[in-house]
Order: sequence, then structure tokens, then C-alpha cells
Amino acid sequence: HRFPLDYNLLQAAGKMEERAGNFTAARALYTESLSIRASAPTLVSKALLELKHPSPVSTSTAIPTTNITLVRSLFEEALLVNPRHGPAYNAYGVMELKHGGLNKSREIFQRGIAANCADPASLYHGYAKVELAVGNVDKARDLLKTGLNEIIKTDSIATAQHERSVFLHHTLGMLELNSHRVSDAKSVFQEGIKRHGNSSQLLLGAALAEVRLGNEDAARLLFESSVNADRKHAHAWQAWGVMEMRAGNYAEAKTLFECGIQSCNRHGALWQAYGYMESMMGNLDIARTLFAACVEKCPKHIPTYQSWATLELKAGNLLQAKRLISEALTRDKSEGGSWLVAAKIEEKCENIGLVGLLLRRGLECAPNHAELYAALAENEVARGKIDSARDLLEKGLEVDPFHAPLYHSLAELEARVFNLEGLAKLNQRAAAVFNNNALVPPAASSQAWAKKIKSKRTRMLSGEIAALAERVGAEQADDEPDEIDATEAIDPINIMQTMGKFEGDA
Repeated sequence: HRFPLDYNLLQAAGKMEERAGNFTAARALYTESLSIRASAPTLVSKALLELKHPSPVSTSTAIPTTNITLVRSLFEEALLVNPRHGPAYNAYGVMELKHGGLNKSREIFQRGIAANCADPASLYHGYAKVELAVGNVDKARDLLKTGLNEIIKTDSIATAQHERSVFLHHTLGMLELNSHRVSDAKSVFQEGIKRHGNSSQLLLGAALAEVRLGNEDAARLLFESSVNADRKHAHAWQAWGVMEMRAGNYAEAKTLFECGIQSCNRHGALWQAYGYMESMMGNLDIARTLFAACVEKCPKHIPTYQSWATLELKAGNLLQAKRLISEALTRDKSEGGSWLVAAKIEEKCENIGLVGLLLRRGLECAPNHAELYAALAENEVARGKIDSARDLLEKGLEVDPFHAPLYHSLAELEARVFNLEGLAKLNQRAAAVFNNNALVPPAASSQAWAKKIKSKRTRMLSGEIAALAERVGAEQADDEPDEIDATEAIDPINIMQTMGKFEGDA
């Protein structure tokens, strides 16, 4: 209470309360801050709080609903106070995409561009993500490049914009990587690293590009730099470990997974990858221990339930497998991998009639999961329904044009019925999306990723890694990560294929 009239301090206190889940206290602090002085950052904070956690209606016990009129008025007041406040346009435009539609969202961002915002990085980043969310990959790319050019015009080491341009480089690099324009992605990350050499995110992006290009030694150096820049960057530890695992360097991968877990023990994908590797090596009890630890610390990480259920399936423990996958489906029915594992369990139990039913139910709950289309198509082929199988595979390719196994399955089907014309056309379609030369982007790579979006609406010496592990242990402090990233889970299909050696009749 030494500075009761410091509105910035009150806003910061409100942020702390909000992060702690004390939304009523946060709302009161934002209101008190605004009573002293109306500032754009506080108004944006209050608008976002009302958007995510609306005020309760008097004494009603009903679940509060978002008052979009109130949220809009707070954003508009923020822009009235400071018409050049980029984060306000960003948050406002992203909100309108959901509540007002694409045209309304674009209108907000165009207002920000016309206002010549003091923070163009935030503005262009938000605008690009909106376009990317609706599948406009080329427009998103152009916006990110424009934003970077705007930053470079006024950028200097001393400015906050210098650091904020990191996420523009990162988003553009990941856009190119997801578009299979790997060489372009590498160039973007390299330029970002030149300007922001200690950015763990950019170093990781560059490492992922090198993995895709087959340059494992270069990737190792970048992975090491990434984790040295941020010991709590769980995704970097996990991606590095997975690369070593796939290269057969299991001791190195084990060390990396353990370092990652020691640094950030609530990152589900780290536990899952480590458990998957141990199960693949035949160390089933160790794998079970790792999966159990993950379920305890990261109960919402569904891929771990899938991996554990698959292990029990391969080991013949069908009741335990059913229990685990039932828990996964109870927690989240929209995870397509869970339905795949459930179908495999019923197939093993010889409940053949249930297999197709589970796969169809899976597609109802996860209509954008490409592997479900392939599995159901295989089921239809087994029943002699070739046309139905073809339709399913074509639908799967609409959902995910980058899913190579679908092309293989469709090619096998066409070959089975001697459809040579269909095979030729399929080969042309695949050539437009994929390219054997990773340095040259495929002709239709961006269009393919856009189509995928719209349908939804990986050698460091052992001694060097051991030395890194010692440094991690010496520097270990708080084990709580700022954010849990579970986007890099290992798919159940890969698990089923590589764990076959645990089943005697595989």
C-alpha cells in the first residue's frame, strides 16, 4: 500500500490475481486502476477477463455468459485512449473472428494498420494468425513479412520491438515448415537468430528445419543452443530426444528426456516419448512407471493414455487396455487416436462387429483425424466394400493432404482393382504436395496446408550430452513450466507399428 495511486501497479496486481484464478479480485483491481487513470493496457486486460471469465449476474446461480457488448466497449475505449496501441487491435480482432466474423475481424486489423501502431509486431502477428486460422496461408505469409519489414525500419537493440519481432520470425518460420517449404523456413529462422541469437524458440525452429533436411549434426548443435537458452523449454528437450530415439541413440535420448522432465515435469509429451521409447525397447515395467507418473502429473495429456493402453494391448492385458482407453475417451472424445486404439482392442478381442462401429463413432467425434479414415477404409476393404473404402480415403485426403499413408492406402486399393488411370492421377496429386528434394518446395504445398486448415476449422557424443545433463542438474530450480505444450505427441499408429515385437503372433 505504499503507492495506492499507482495505476500501473494495480494493473500488475490484477494480472497476478487473474493468473492465480482469483477473477473477482482481478476485476476489482482493474476497476480501481481505471478509476485512477484510464490506460489502454488495463482496459485490454479487463476486456479479456470479461471475455474469458465473465462477471456473475447478481445473485443468480446460472453460469455467467460473455457480455460481448461490454467487451467491445472496453476495446473501443482502449483505442480511444490510445489509438496506436497494437495489442488492443490484436486482442480485439482475434475476438471478433469468433464473435463477429472474419470481415469484422479484418476491419479491426485494418484500422490498426491505418493508425500506424507503435507496436506493429503485435498487430501483424495477430492479423496473420487470424488469416491462418481460416486457411489463408499465402495472405498470412505476406502479413508476417510486412510486419517484419515494419519492425526492421525502426528496430534497434534498445527497443522493446526488437524482442517482440521474435514471435513474428517464429510464426513465419513455422508457417513455412508446416507448408513443407523447409529451406524457406530455415532461412527465416536463421535471419531471426541473427537478430535474436538467444531465442530458444527460434533455435528450436531452426533445429526442426535441419531435422527435416536430414542434417542431424547441425540440428544437434541448434537443439543444444535452444535448451541452453531456456532450460525449461520442454518442447526443445522432447524434440531433441525424439530425434536421437529415431536415430537409434537410445542412451542419449534417455538422458535428454530425463533432463527435460527434471526441468519441466508437467510436460506430458516428454513423459509419453520417454515411456514410448522404453516400451519399444522391451522395458515394459519402466514404461508403465513413466506413463503412470505422466497421468498423475499431466492428467489431461490424452496421448499418454493411448500409449499406455497400446502397451497393455500388445502385452495381452486387454482389460487394463480397455480401462485406460475408456478413461481417455471419458476425458476427451475428440481425440481421434483414442478411438483407433479402442478399435484395435476390440479387434484383438475378436469383437469384429464393434470395430467398424467404434471407427465410425470416432469420425463423428474427430472428423479431422486422417488415420481414422484410413482405418475405417481398411475395415471396409475387408468387407469387400471397395467404393466405400475409396470414398473414405478421398475424404481423408481432403482433411489432411499431407498424410502420406492415405496416398499409399488409396494406391493399394486402386492397384487391387487394376485402376491404372486412377493410379496415374493419384501419383500426380501426390507429386504436387510432396517433393523428394527438401530444398525445393512442392508446387501445391501451401495450398495443401490451407486445405487442411480449412477442413478443420528430428550426433552429439554421449559424453557431451552427459555433461549437459550435469549442468541441468546444477542449475535446476523451480520445476513448474510457464506453459504446458502437448502438441508433439507420438501418434498411436506409430506406436502400434513399432511395438509389434511385444506380441508373439505379430
